[in-house]
Amino acid sequence: MRIFSRSPLISLALSAAACAVLGAQSSVGVFTMDTDVGRARGSVSYDPQQHTYLIAGSGENMWDARDDFHFVWKRLSGNFILSTRARFMGAGVEEHRKIGWTIRPSLDPGSAHVTAALHGNGLMSLQFRRRTGAITEEAKSADSLPDADAIIQLERRDGVYFMSVAQFGDTLVTQRLAGVSLPDTVYVGLFVCSHNAAVTERATFSNVSITRRPR
Repeated sequence: MRIFSRSPLISLALSAAACAVLGAQSSVGVFTMDTDVGRARGSVSYDPQQHTYLIAGSGENMWDARDDFHFVWKRLSGNFILSTRARFMGAGVEEHRKIGWTIRPSLDPGSAHVTAALHGNGLMSLQFRRRTGAITEEAKSADSLPDADAIIQLERRDGVYFMSVAQFGDTLVTQRLAGVSLPDTVYVGLFVCSHNAAVTERATFSNVSITRRPR
């Protein structure tokens, strides 16, 4: 019987590959990892001293039957509240660039979802897709937040969704969404979409909290 031993070069290559996999799965603050969804490209950096996320993302849009965006996420089940203080960086290129929270059963660009989206022109909307591949629907907030230092909150409570938004320091304005059925375990997280495949936009997110609620 012949016994084969691994060469030092092969062992080093395997070790490097293992480190790369572990690095790709490393956590980002309170989140598990970040992902390019659809045809978008982006990145995230986290400042542990300031507890602040800087997220960059491109992407043609988050609309119609598919979405392109950079996503910083974790998996959650049951009831929860997602909250952050968010702001675009710079004047931007497209007035409908988007940042905020999204809740999705999968990382497929056509996935069903419920999303709290702050647009570059100040529009705040609750966007949702009822099933994979369906057309996006929208419920616009009564609160417009141009050039906003915005509080964006998205809650799931027994299958009903609540978006609450305000300029930082003001009273939250809340709207309710029922009739969208997502599975119990979902991806939740922050996103950036530039609304222009050739452009990368950036936003900062601070005071990020993910709170589980009793059923």
